[in-house]
Formats: sequence, C-alpha cells, structure tokens
Amino acid sequence: MTPTSRQIDTESELASLALFADLNPAQLEEVGQVFEEQWFQPGERAQRQGFAGTGFHVILAGEAEWRVDGRVADRTATKLFGTKPLMLKRGDWFGELSILFDEPSISDVVAATPLQCLILPAHEFSPFLLSYPVVMYRLLLGEARRLRDPQRWR
Repeated sequence: MTPTSRQIDTESELASLALFADLNPAQLEEVGQVFEEQWFQPGERAQRQGFAGTGFHVILAGEAEWRVDGRVADRTATKLFGTKPLMLKRGDWFGELSILFDEPSISDVVAATPLQCLILPAHEFSPFLLSYPVVMYRLLLGEARRLRDPQRWR
C-alpha cells in the first residue's frame, strides 16, 4: 500500500495524541468524522505563507519544517538557543493562528518527509473548539508552551 492508500483507524489515532487524550470513545468517533486525512510529499507545502487559513492540521506521521520567506525557521528569536530548525512531528498542529486571527499565514509548513495529517476545515474550527472545550484547553496549553519555552515543546 502506498501512504495515500493506507487506511487508518481515526479514533485510535486521535486517542493516542495528547490534544485529544481527554475525549471519550463517542467523542473520538464524532471528532474522527469531521477531520479529513491528507498526505503531503516531501517538499510539498501543507500551509502557504500569505494565504488565509485553509484548515487546522494535526500531524499523524512524518515531519515538516516551518519556513518564513523561504528560509527554514529556527529558534534564534529566543536568543537562548542555537539555530536548530523548528520541526513539526506527530502530535503537533498548525494552521490554528491563521484561522483564529482570520489573517494570512506568516509561514509555510513544508513536508520534510511523507506527512500524514488530519485536517479540520477552517470554517469548522471555532464551532469545533466550542463543542470540545477540553480540546480547546489542551490547545491553549500547547500555545502557552510554545510561547514560554520553544525548546521544551519539541
């Protein structure tokens, strides 16, 4: 089977991710029905800088780079760390800020390896968070970690 034809058990995949860990089986089934699976090949953009949010992406497998103006983003903004690239991996998410602020993305997210994501369409993101406050809380914790210590959330 090729990566794009591989069947997944969405509920099991979601349950194994910290973002959805507090949901019960019925909720996981509901959530699994609103997310769509998509694969991105190495070098393919899953999110495009300058474009408004197309969806909330949760990574199931693979790795992706954050790129700003075509350059791989790193941690130099913190002044505390070296220039290790910011790599996204299983359990990480992206696209939420562009949706929440209704603004174009400030970065590209580019697949570094074959990248499997579950995607929630942008117009469904706010209603989804309001329907699942425990996921909203975990998302908030993740955002706070990113702000507090960019090294730690990796």
